[in-house]
Amino acid sequence: MKELIKKVLREEVSKKFTKGNVEKENFIKKHMEKIISNTTRVLPPPEENYGNYNEEWCTGDKIAIEARYYFNSDEDEYEGVEKFFGGNLFVDKEITEFLSKILQVRKPFVLNVITEWYDEKYAAKFGQETGHPEFEIDETHEMDNWSKCYQMIETSNLSREEMIDYLDTNTGFNRNELEQYSDDKLNSEYRSVYNIQLNQ
Repeated sequence: MKELIKKVLREEVSKKFTKGNVEKENFIKKHMEKIISNTTRVLPPPEENYGNYNEEWCTGDKIAIEARYYFNSDEDEYEGVEKFFGGNLFVDKEITEFLSKILQVRKPFVLNVITEWYDEKYAAKFGQETGHPEFEIDETHEMDNWSKCYQMIETSNLSREEMIDYLDTNTGFNRNELEQYSDDKLNSEYRSVYNIQLNQ
């Protein structure tokens, strides 16, 4: 039912902003494929992203396109069970502005085509890779500011004390609690906070 509603809404948006111009839709899709082909795909570990999945397409160290798949814990039915509840795509504003101007169409049409393109081609593929066939993209949003891509920081050259000091300084974590973390959990938390700091 949810898929049917999404399909109807997308069709209505398409009807409103263009007279079924397939050429313009194809132009948008080809342009987006060209961008994807010139980027590097980065997959931040879910455990360092509050259990959510991200798929980043990066130019250098900056994100051009980012898909986010959100999970929540359904505590009412099953304690601790994580359930997928929605996906959003984020695209650099310069991309959507270029497409809107060159094709002489409104941005909602461009965003709608991008949503459908990514959902059908990439969200489904990522869902299969991660064992979550339920992944889908609900909406596409513009990014006003560039964000830096996730970096898998090498922590093997850092001592536990150095990581604890860093987390103690840059977060609200309790030092005594940090000292009880396993090596894996401490490394994961360090990388997560480090990447958050990159974008501040």
